[in-house]
Amino acid sequence: MVISLYFWANIINYLNMKRILALIWLIAGVSNLMSQTDEQRAAQEKERMDKMNKEMGVESADGWTSKAGIGLDLGQLLNINPYLGAGNSRLGLGGALNYKANYKKGLFEWKNEILFNFSAEKTGSGKISSGSDESQPFRKALDLLHLNSNLAFRVNEASPWSYALDLSLRSQLLNSYLDSASQLIYLKEINAGPYNTSLVSKLFSPALITVAPGIQYKKHKDWQIFFAPAAGQLLFIADQDIANLGVHGTDLKEGSTSVYETTKFALGAFLKAGYSHQYFGKLNVGSELSLFSDYLDEPQHIDVVWMNQWTVELLKGLNIGIRADLYYDHDKVNSISDGQAVGGVNGTGRRVNFIEQLLVSYTKSF
Repeated sequence: MVISLYFWANIINYLNMKRILALIWLIAGVSNLMSQTDEQRAAQEKERMDKMNKEMGVESADGWTSKAGIGLDLGQLLNINPYLGAGNSRLGLGGALNYKANYKKGLFEWKNEILFNFSAEKTGSGKISSGSDESQPFRKALDLLHLNSNLAFRVNEASPWSYALDLSLRSQLLNSYLDSASQLIYLKEINAGPYNTSLVSKLFSPALITVAPGIQYKKHKDWQIFFAPAAGQLLFIADQDIANLGVHGTDLKEGSTSVYETTKFALGAFLKAGYSHQYFGKLNVGSELSLFSDYLDEPQHIDVVWMNQWTVELLKGLNIGIRADLYYDHDKVNSISDGQAVGGVNGTGRRVNFIEQLLVSYTKSF
């Protein structure tokens, strides 16, 4: 009996000791946690935020980043003393210049882009007619100038939503002269031989300016959506004579049958969605769609700008690619392409403008 009591007393003492040791270990662990420095806790919090941002695709690098690209579209043929029916000399010049500059500081991000796209061609050589000093002219095929700036301030570090402001300008850089007979566009005024041209557009005639405050959703770096429920658009034509052509979207002045307004203001909903991604480490795909509906003038007719680019890297920085852009503005009049018509143009009207371009380009980030 005495041995049994002694045995159970030892067991109870042993269990109590285990409890005491466990309690001491727990107190020591809590004490160790409580003794962590602010720097250690901040480091752990930063690690958690970095992991979350990586999963959400939130870019964390602050400061300026920029990237420039130039693409060339060159076509040259020299044909001296050709056989009859063998053709003529030809020179084609074209290209695209694209520059992006982005700034990020904390929750604030500012993106800027300039795109200039141009192409011209001259067929044949010598003078345009007997007794004329004019050489064969360059015909303009493409002239587009786009400037865009987007400012965004994220709601908080973990949120994909931002308050944003989108600004854009769309115009052209060089003068355009329309030949009345062929309906082709040339780079300078020509009134000699078969040519009789007149100025139809130039820099800021016309120009479309968009100011759109709204919200932006960007959960992943590859794509984003921007929406402005009340965006303003200003169509501006600096040259009154060009405005009076009545083809760029402004209205007739009140009481006049030939003089047009040089400005037109629109207020409406604006939506922009963009996507970019690199596949297989070589193929870069980019697409941006912009839609605008004017509350003040036929909102059912939506203006469309859809810009697309596919490029494949041949060597470091050297790429070959295709641009394919689409434009539609219900208020503007376009030349109607017709392969059976003289000069390939059959009058004017409301049409979708589609542009495709093959480019060899060089890009550089810095």
